[in-house]
Amino acid sequence: MSRYFKTVMSSKGQVVIPKPVRDSLGLRPGTILRVRVEKGRVVLEPVAEPPLELFVGAGSRITEPVLSEAKRLSDKARKLLEDLGVELD
Repeated sequence: MSRYFKTVMSSKGQVVIPKPVRDSLGLRPGTILRVRVEKGRVVLEPVAEPPLELFVGAGSRITEPVLSEAKRLSDKARKLLEDLGVELD
């Protein structure tokens, strides 16, 4: 795609990616984009999500420590909020 398209940045810094560009790249709502500055330009790149098989194939040896750490941090945050008097649930 060699055509140029114009877009305008909003006061909040938001930019609409023109539909022909979105369609050409297969960008959908929720697509994660990596943003970088390169030689005075803003470059947006879609971030490829890791394949589901990667997580399924990882097995409990990999997932258990991650889940345990997430639970520990969640419990710690919950305790902190309770100590601050925040009503939970």
